[in-house]
Amino acid sequence: MNRISTSFYRHCGIVLSVVSLLFTPSAKAQTIDGDKPGIYYREREHDFGELEESMNFATHRFEFVNRTPKPIVVNRVESSCGCTAPSWSSEPVAPGEKGFIEARYETTNRLGKFDKTLTVYTNSPFSPISYLAIKGNVVRTQQKQVQNNYVPPVIGRIDFEKYQVAFEPLLDNQTAMKEIRVINESNYSSMLYLVAPERVPSYAKITYPESLEPNEVGKIQISIDGKLAPGYGFGGFELAFQSNAPGSTLIPMQVNYVRSQYFPELTKKQLKRAPKMITEPGVFDFGKQDRSGGFLFGEFTLKNTGKKPLEIKQVNADCPCITIEDFPQTVAPGKKVSMKFKFDTVTKTGAKSIGIRMVTNDPVQPERYIWIKAQFPEKYEYKCPTCP
Repeated sequence: MNRISTSFYRHCGIVLSVVSLLFTPSAKAQTIDGDKPGIYYREREHDFGELEESMNFATHRFEFVNRTPKPIVVNRVESSCGCTAPSWSSEPVAPGEKGFIEARYETTNRLGKFDKTLTVYTNSPFSPISYLAIKGNVVRTQQKQVQNNYVPPVIGRIDFEKYQVAFEPLLDNQTAMKEIRVINESNYSSMLYLVAPERVPSYAKITYPESLEPNEVGKIQISIDGKLAPGYGFGGFELAFQSNAPGSTLIPMQVNYVRSQYFPELTKKQLKRAPKMITEPGVFDFGKQDRSGGFLFGEFTLKNTGKKPLEIKQVNADCPCITIEDFPQTVAPGKKVSMKFKFDTVTKTGAKSIGIRMVTNDPVQPERYIWIKAQFPEKYEYKCPTCP
Protein backbone atom coordinates (compact mmCIF):
# COMPACT_ATOMS: atom_id res chain seq x y z
CA MET A 1 0.00 0.00 0.00
CA ASN A 2 1.36 3.47 -0.86
CA ARG A 3 2.47 6.05 1.69
CA ILE A 4 -0.60 8.30 1.37
CA SER A 5 -3.04 5.37 1.81
CA THR A 6 -1.06 3.99 4.75
CA SER A 7 -1.08 7.37 6.48
CA PHE A 8 -4.80 7.83 5.80
CA TYR A 9 -5.78 4.46 7.26
CA ARG A 10 -3.39 4.81 10.21
CA HIS A 11 -5.10 8.13 11.04
CA CYS A 12 -8.57 6.50 10.80
CA GLY A 13 -7.38 3.63 13.01
CA ILE A 14 -6.20 6.04 15.71
CA VAL A 15 -9.51 7.95 15.68
CA LEU A 16 -11.58 4.77 15.78
CA SER A 17 -9.49 3.32 18.61
CA VAL A 18 -10.14 6.47 20.67
CA VAL A 19 -13.87 6.25 19.91
CA SER A 20 -13.87 2.58 20.99
CA LEU A 21 -12.13 3.42 24.27
CA LEU A 22 -14.65 6.18 24.97
CA PHE A 23 -17.80 4.24 24.16
CA THR A 24 -17.10 0.53 24.68
CA PRO A 25 -18.45 -0.37 28.15
CA SER A 26 -16.62 -2.65 30.55
CA ALA A 27 -17.92 -6.06 31.60
CA LYS A 28 -19.07 -4.55 34.88
CA ALA A 29 -21.05 -1.86 33.04
CA GLN A 30 -22.79 -4.52 30.97
CA THR A 31 -23.92 -6.35 34.09
CA ILE A 32 -25.27 -3.17 35.67
CA ASP A 33 -26.97 -2.33 32.38
CA GLY A 34 -29.24 -5.31 32.85
CA ASP A 35 -30.77 -3.82 36.03
CA LYS A 36 -31.83 -0.55 34.41
CA PRO A 37 -34.88 0.17 32.23
CA GLY A 38 -33.96 0.64 28.59
CA ILE A 39 -32.35 -1.57 25.96
CA TYR A 40 -30.35 -4.47 27.45
CA TYR A 41 -27.66 -6.03 25.25
CA ARG A 42 -26.31 -9.49 26.01
CA GLU A 43 -22.96 -8.10 24.85
CA ARG A 44 -21.73 -4.77 23.55
CA GLU A 45 -18.41 -5.92 22.11
CA HIS A 46 -17.53 -8.93 20.00
CA ASP A 47 -14.02 -10.20 19.27
CA PHE A 48 -13.87 -12.23 16.04
CA GLY A 49 -10.33 -13.30 16.86
CA GLU A 50 -8.29 -14.30 13.81
CA LEU A 51 -10.13 -14.13 10.46
CA GLU A 52 -8.96 -15.48 7.13
CA GLU A 53 -9.03 -12.80 4.43
CA SER A 54 -10.42 -15.25 1.87
CA MET A 55 -13.74 -15.54 3.78
CA ASN A 56 -14.68 -12.09 2.34
CA PHE A 57 -17.16 -11.24 5.12
CA ALA A 58 -17.47 -11.90 8.87
CA THR A 59 -20.88 -11.42 10.51
CA HIS A 60 -21.98 -11.12 14.13
CA ARG A 61 -25.44 -10.48 15.57
CA PHE A 62 -25.90 -8.44 18.78
CA GLU A 63 -29.18 -9.36 20.49
CA PHE A 64 -31.03 -6.98 22.80
CA VAL A 65 -34.11 -7.10 25.03
CA ASN A 66 -36.60 -4.24 25.28
CA ARG A 67 -36.87 -3.47 29.01
CA THR A 68 -39.03 -0.37 28.56
CA PRO A 69 -42.83 -0.08 28.80
CA LYS A 70 -43.13 0.92 25.12
CA PRO A 71 -42.19 -0.68 21.79
CA ILE A 72 -38.65 0.10 20.67
CA VAL A 73 -38.00 1.22 17.08
CA VAL A 74 -34.46 1.09 15.71
CA ASN A 75 -34.35 4.23 13.55
CA ARG A 76 -30.90 3.66 12.07
CA VAL A 77 -27.41 2.31 12.75
CA GLU A 78 -24.23 4.13 11.71
CA SER A 79 -20.87 2.43 11.24
CA SER A 80 -17.53 4.08 11.96
CA CYS A 81 -16.16 2.65 8.69
CA GLY A 82 -17.53 1.73 5.29
CA CYS A 83 -15.94 -1.70 5.75
CA THR A 84 -18.74 -2.56 8.22
CA ALA A 85 -22.33 -2.85 6.95
CA PRO A 86 -25.04 -2.88 9.66
CA SER A 87 -28.56 -4.32 9.58
CA TRP A 88 -31.21 -4.39 12.31
CA SER A 89 -34.73 -5.35 13.39
CA SER A 90 -37.12 -3.67 10.96
CA GLU A 91 -40.28 -4.10 13.06
CA PRO A 92 -40.96 -2.42 16.44
CA VAL A 93 -39.74 -4.57 19.33
CA ALA A 94 -42.48 -4.96 21.95
CA PRO A 95 -41.73 -4.68 25.70
CA GLY A 96 -39.96 -7.84 26.88
CA GLU A 97 -39.26 -9.00 23.33
CA LYS A 98 -35.90 -9.41 21.57
CA GLY A 99 -34.39 -7.50 18.67
CA PHE A 100 -31.00 -7.48 16.98
CA ILE A 101 -28.25 -5.37 15.45
CA GLU A 102 -26.04 -7.20 12.94
CA ALA A 103 -22.53 -6.16 11.86
CA ARG A 104 -21.00 -7.45 8.60
CA TYR A 105 -17.25 -6.79 8.28
CA GLU A 106 -15.51 -6.98 4.91
CA THR A 107 -12.15 -8.79 5.14
CA THR A 108 -11.00 -8.48 1.52
CA ASN A 109 -7.78 -6.42 1.25
CA ARG A 110 -8.07 -5.41 4.94
CA LEU A 111 -5.18 -7.28 6.54
CA GLY A 112 -4.31 -6.58 10.15
CA LYS A 113 -6.12 -5.72 13.35
CA PHE A 114 -9.39 -3.77 13.30
CA ASP A 115 -11.56 -2.16 15.97
CA LYS A 116 -14.85 -0.66 14.69
CA THR A 117 -17.92 0.83 16.35
CA LEU A 118 -21.65 0.90 15.59
CA THR A 119 -23.85 3.76 16.79
CA VAL A 120 -27.47 2.66 17.34
CA TYR A 121 -30.28 5.25 17.31
CA THR A 122 -33.66 4.23 18.78
CA ASN A 123 -36.76 5.83 20.26
CA SER A 124 -35.93 4.54 23.78
CA PRO A 125 -36.74 7.23 26.39
CA PHE A 126 -33.95 5.88 28.64
CA SER A 127 -31.08 5.26 26.19
CA PRO A 128 -31.84 6.60 22.69
CA ILE A 129 -28.21 6.21 21.58
CA SER A 130 -26.06 3.14 22.29
CA TYR A 131 -22.71 1.90 21.07
CA LEU A 132 -21.49 -1.53 19.97
CA ALA A 133 -18.02 -2.64 18.91
CA ILE A 134 -16.39 -5.39 16.86
CA LYS A 135 -12.71 -6.22 16.64
CA GLY A 136 -10.40 -8.89 15.30
CA ASN A 137 -7.36 -9.57 13.15
CA VAL A 138 -7.48 -10.36 9.42
CA VAL A 139 -4.70 -12.64 8.17
CA ARG A 140 -3.76 -14.19 4.86
CA THR A 141 -2.37 -17.69 4.50
CA GLN A 142 0.81 -17.89 2.41
CA GLN A 143 -0.03 -17.82 -1.29
CA LYS A 144 0.85 -20.84 -3.34
CA GLN A 145 3.68 -20.01 -5.67
CA VAL A 146 3.31 -20.80 -9.36
CA GLN A 147 6.11 -21.82 -11.67
CA ASN A 148 9.27 -19.65 -11.67
CA ASN A 149 8.47 -18.76 -8.01
CA TYR A 150 6.18 -15.96 -9.14
CA VAL A 151 3.52 -14.71 -6.68
CA PRO A 152 0.66 -12.75 -8.30
CA PRO A 153 0.51 -9.17 -6.95
CA VAL A 154 -2.53 -7.71 -5.19
CA ILE A 155 -4.16 -5.21 -7.53
CA GLY A 156 -5.10 -1.85 -6.04
CA ARG A 157 -8.49 -0.20 -6.20
CA ILE A 158 -10.54 2.96 -5.72
CA ASP A 159 -11.50 3.23 -2.06
CA PHE A 160 -13.93 5.54 -0.25
CA GLU A 161 -13.53 7.05 3.21
CA LYS A 162 -17.03 5.74 4.05
CA TYR A 163 -19.99 4.25 2.24
CA GLN A 164 -22.78 5.69 4.40
CA VAL A 165 -23.57 9.39 4.77
CA ALA A 166 -26.07 10.70 7.34
CA PHE A 167 -27.63 14.16 7.59
CA GLU A 168 -29.09 14.57 11.07
CA PRO A 169 -30.89 16.74 11.47
CA LEU A 170 -31.76 18.01 8.01
CA LEU A 171 -33.68 21.20 8.79
CA ASP A 172 -36.46 22.20 6.44
CA ASN A 173 -35.15 25.77 6.01
CA GLN A 174 -31.59 25.15 4.81
CA THR A 175 -29.29 23.20 2.51
CA ALA A 176 -26.79 20.80 4.11
CA MET A 177 -23.57 19.49 2.54
CA LYS A 178 -21.10 16.72 3.41
CA GLU A 179 -17.81 15.55 1.90
CA ILE A 180 -16.34 12.05 1.48
CA ARG A 181 -12.73 11.47 0.55
CA VAL A 182 -11.97 9.01 -2.25
CA ILE A 183 -8.52 7.53 -2.91
CA ASN A 184 -7.01 5.99 -6.02
CA GLU A 185 -4.96 3.11 -4.59
CA SER A 186 -4.13 1.64 -8.00
CA ASN A 187 -1.07 2.34 -10.10
CA TYR A 188 -3.18 3.69 -12.95
CA SER A 189 -4.91 6.95 -13.82
CA SER A 190 -8.56 6.16 -13.14
CA MET A 191 -11.88 7.58 -14.25
CA LEU A 192 -14.80 7.80 -11.81
CA TYR A 193 -18.41 7.61 -12.98
CA LEU A 194 -21.74 8.13 -11.21
CA VAL A 195 -24.01 5.29 -12.31
CA ALA A 196 -27.51 6.36 -13.38
CA PRO A 197 -27.20 10.08 -12.49
CA GLU A 198 -30.82 10.57 -13.55
CA ARG A 199 -31.87 8.66 -10.45
CA VAL A 200 -30.39 11.26 -8.09
CA PRO A 201 -33.37 12.97 -6.36
CA SER A 202 -34.20 16.50 -7.48
CA TYR A 203 -33.53 17.84 -3.97
CA ALA A 204 -29.94 16.48 -3.95
CA LYS A 205 -26.77 17.47 -5.79
CA ILE A 206 -23.66 15.32 -6.26
CA THR A 207 -20.21 16.53 -7.35
CA TYR A 208 -17.18 14.24 -7.67
CA PRO A 209 -13.74 14.07 -9.34
CA GLU A 210 -14.08 12.60 -12.81
CA SER A 211 -10.47 11.34 -12.79
CA LEU A 212 -7.85 10.48 -10.17
CA GLU A 213 -4.13 9.98 -10.63
CA PRO A 214 -2.29 7.20 -8.73
CA ASN A 215 -2.27 7.98 -4.96
CA GLU A 216 -4.47 11.06 -5.51
CA VAL A 217 -7.12 11.90 -2.92
CA GLY A 218 -10.32 13.56 -4.18
CA LYS A 219 -13.61 14.65 -2.60
CA ILE A 220 -17.20 13.69 -3.28
CA GLN A 221 -19.66 16.39 -2.19
CA ILE A 222 -23.29 15.57 -1.40
CA SER A 223 -25.75 18.38 -0.69
CA ILE A 224 -29.46 18.12 0.18
CA ASP A 225 -31.94 20.99 0.05
CA GLY A 226 -34.03 20.66 3.21
CA LYS A 227 -36.72 22.93 1.74
CA LEU A 228 -37.36 20.51 -1.13
CA ALA A 229 -36.79 17.10 0.51
CA PRO A 230 -40.12 15.24 0.87
CA GLY A 231 -41.79 14.47 4.19
CA TYR A 232 -40.48 14.61 7.74
CA GLY A 233 -38.51 11.98 9.59
CA PHE A 234 -36.23 9.33 8.10
CA GLY A 235 -35.50 9.32 4.36
CA GLY A 236 -32.72 8.39 2.01
CA PHE A 237 -31.50 7.25 -1.38
CA GLU A 238 -28.72 5.15 -2.88
CA LEU A 239 -25.83 6.11 -5.14
CA ALA A 240 -23.45 3.92 -7.11
CA PHE A 241 -20.04 4.75 -8.56
CA GLN A 242 -17.99 2.87 -11.12
CA SER A 243 -14.30 3.13 -11.93
CA ASN A 244 -12.08 1.79 -14.70
CA ALA A 245 -9.31 1.02 -12.18
CA PRO A 246 -8.22 -2.67 -12.20
CA GLY A 247 -9.70 -4.50 -9.25
CA SER A 248 -12.55 -2.02 -8.76
CA THR A 249 -16.19 -3.07 -8.92
CA LEU A 250 -19.46 -1.21 -8.51
CA ILE A 251 -19.14 1.00 -5.41
CA PRO A 252 -22.49 1.55 -3.61
CA MET A 253 -23.17 4.45 -1.24
CA GLN A 254 -26.17 5.00 1.06
CA VAL A 255 -27.33 8.55 1.85
CA ASN A 256 -29.74 8.93 4.80
CA TYR A 257 -31.32 11.96 6.43
CA VAL A 258 -33.76 12.83 9.21
CA ARG A 259 -35.75 15.87 8.10
CA SER A 260 -36.96 18.05 10.95
CA GLN A 261 -38.80 21.34 11.26
CA TYR A 262 -36.93 24.53 12.09
CA PHE A 263 -38.35 26.54 14.97
CA PRO A 264 -36.79 29.87 16.00
CA GLU A 265 -36.19 30.41 19.69
CA LEU A 266 -39.48 31.52 21.28
CA THR A 267 -40.13 33.61 24.40
CA LYS A 268 -42.43 32.34 27.17
CA LYS A 269 -45.14 34.69 25.90
CA GLN A 270 -44.80 33.36 22.35
CA LEU A 271 -44.92 29.76 23.59
CA LYS A 272 -48.19 30.43 25.40
CA ARG A 273 -49.73 31.68 22.16
CA ALA A 274 -48.27 28.88 20.00
CA PRO A 275 -50.43 25.96 18.78
CA LYS A 276 -50.56 22.95 21.11
CA MET A 277 -51.83 19.50 20.19
CA ILE A 278 -53.55 17.08 22.57
CA THR A 279 -54.35 13.53 21.38
CA GLU A 280 -57.15 11.47 22.93
CA PRO A 281 -56.46 8.66 23.47
CA GLY A 282 -52.68 8.44 23.21
CA VAL A 283 -52.91 4.62 23.06
CA PHE A 284 -55.78 2.82 21.29
CA ASP A 285 -55.97 -0.77 22.57
CA PHE A 286 -58.31 -3.20 20.81
CA GLY A 287 -57.52 -5.81 23.45
CA LYS A 288 -57.63 -9.57 22.94
CA GLN A 289 -58.95 -10.78 19.59
CA ASP A 290 -60.39 -14.24 18.88
CA ARG A 291 -58.82 -14.37 15.43
CA SER A 292 -57.00 -12.30 12.83
CA GLY A 293 -57.79 -11.68 9.19
CA GLY A 294 -60.51 -9.05 9.36
CA PHE A 295 -60.60 -5.27 9.83
CA LEU A 296 -60.62 -3.30 13.07
CA PHE A 297 -61.91 0.27 13.03
CA GLY A 298 -60.96 3.03 15.44
CA GLU A 299 -61.05 6.77 15.98
CA PHE A 300 -59.05 9.27 18.00
CA THR A 301 -59.30 13.01 18.59
CA LEU A 302 -56.86 15.87 17.96
CA LYS A 303 -57.42 19.04 19.98
CA ASN A 304 -55.67 22.41 19.65
CA THR A 305 -55.42 24.04 23.09
CA GLY A 306 -53.11 26.81 21.82
CA LYS A 307 -53.87 30.33 20.59
CA LYS A 308 -52.81 29.88 16.95
CA PRO A 309 -53.97 27.43 14.24
CA LEU A 310 -52.50 23.93 14.46
CA GLU A 311 -51.10 22.73 11.11
CA ILE A 312 -51.12 18.97 10.54
CA LYS A 313 -48.14 18.51 8.21
CA GLN A 314 -47.83 14.73 8.05
CA VAL A 315 -49.57 11.59 9.32
CA ASN A 316 -48.18 8.14 8.56
CA ALA A 317 -48.29 4.69 10.15
CA ASP A 318 -45.31 2.41 10.76
CA CYS A 319 -47.17 -0.42 9.02
CA PRO A 320 -49.12 -0.41 5.72
CA CYS A 321 -51.78 -2.42 7.54
CA ILE A 322 -53.02 0.87 9.07
CA THR A 323 -55.12 3.05 6.73
CA ILE A 324 -55.93 6.62 7.82
CA GLU A 325 -58.94 8.46 6.41
CA ASP A 326 -58.82 12.05 5.18
CA PHE A 327 -58.41 14.67 7.88
CA PRO A 328 -58.32 18.50 8.06
CA GLN A 329 -54.97 20.19 7.40
CA THR A 330 -55.53 22.72 10.20
CA VAL A 331 -57.27 22.79 13.57
CA ALA A 332 -58.46 26.18 14.81
CA PRO A 333 -57.58 27.33 18.37
CA GLY A 334 -59.84 25.67 20.94
CA LYS A 335 -61.28 23.24 18.37
CA LYS A 336 -60.89 19.49 17.92
CA VAL A 337 -61.16 17.06 15.01
CA SER A 338 -61.63 13.31 14.74
CA MET A 339 -59.32 11.01 12.84
CA LYS A 340 -60.56 7.56 11.79
CA PHE A 341 -58.36 4.61 10.91
CA LYS A 342 -58.69 1.01 9.71
CA PHE A 343 -56.45 -1.86 10.88
CA ASP A 344 -56.03 -4.80 8.45
CA THR A 345 -55.24 -7.77 10.71
CA VAL A 346 -54.53 -10.42 8.06
CA THR A 347 -51.61 -12.73 9.09
CA LYS A 348 -51.25 -10.87 12.43
CA THR A 349 -50.21 -13.09 15.37
CA GLY A 350 -49.30 -12.41 18.99
CA ALA A 351 -49.09 -8.95 20.58
CA LYS A 352 -48.94 -6.07 18.11
CA SER A 353 -48.14 -2.43 18.78
CA ILE A 354 -48.09 -0.13 15.74
CA GLY A 355 -47.41 3.59 15.81
CA ILE A 356 -49.12 6.40 13.89
CA ARG A 357 -46.69 9.30 13.59
CA MET A 358 -48.03 12.87 13.72
CA VAL A 359 -46.05 15.92 12.54
CA THR A 360 -47.48 19.37 13.38
CA ASN A 361 -46.32 22.94 13.96
CA ASP A 362 -46.55 22.53 17.75
CA PRO A 363 -43.10 23.96 18.68
CA VAL A 364 -42.91 22.10 22.01
CA GLN A 365 -43.65 18.63 20.64
CA PRO A 366 -43.79 18.76 16.83
CA GLU A 367 -43.62 14.97 16.41
CA ARG A 368 -45.45 12.36 18.45
CA TYR A 369 -46.88 8.84 18.17
CA ILE A 370 -50.34 7.39 18.73
CA TRP A 371 -50.05 3.66 19.41
CA ILE A 372 -52.48 1.03 18.10
CA LYS A 373 -52.41 -2.22 20.09
CA ALA A 374 -54.08 -5.62 19.83
CA GLN A 375 -53.50 -9.20 21.03
CA PHE A 376 -54.01 -11.95 18.43
CA PRO A 377 -53.75 -15.75 18.70
CA GLU A 378 -50.19 -17.03 18.44
CA LYS A 379 -51.02 -19.10 15.34
CA TYR A 380 -52.64 -17.71 12.21
CA GLU A 381 -55.39 -19.92 10.74
CA TYR A 382 -57.03 -18.95 7.46
CA LYS A 383 -60.64 -20.02 7.02
CA CYS A 384 -61.97 -19.96 3.48
CA PRO A 385 -65.49 -18.43 3.55
CA THR A 386 -66.60 -20.13 0.31
CA CYS A 387 -64.98 -23.55 0.78
CA PRO A 388 -67.25 -26.57 1.55
